[in-house]
Amino acid sequence: KTEADIALAKVYEHSAALILYDAKAPETLKHALPGGNGIAFDWTLIGSGHAAPSFILSGGLNAGNVAEAIKVTGASIVDVSSGVEKSPGIKDIDLIRDFIAAAKAAR
Repeated sequence: KTEADIALAKVYEHSAALILYDAKAPETLKHALPGGNGIAFDWTLIGSGHAAPSFILSGGLNAGNVAEAIKVTGASIVDVSSGVEKSPGIKDIDLIRDFIAAAKAAR
């Protein structure tokens, strides 16, 4: 949510191979999961230099926004879950293909 949240993860950069940045679920979201909520966050927080050097970008990504997310953050690894679902918990092969194509095109 904030630069402080992003910077806090840097504490682990020497003990973790990669840091996964994902959106915090809002407190108003009942039964929120630790991930897969389809919520994006301000990617400029990652691009501002406060992020760990090796990271995975997650949080609300889909075929329509992954290229911009990669452009803003410089992410070389992205994670998707609900962004490729046709309904909750049901992955869609066409959405997966579109996501991969969009991510590759962003390079």
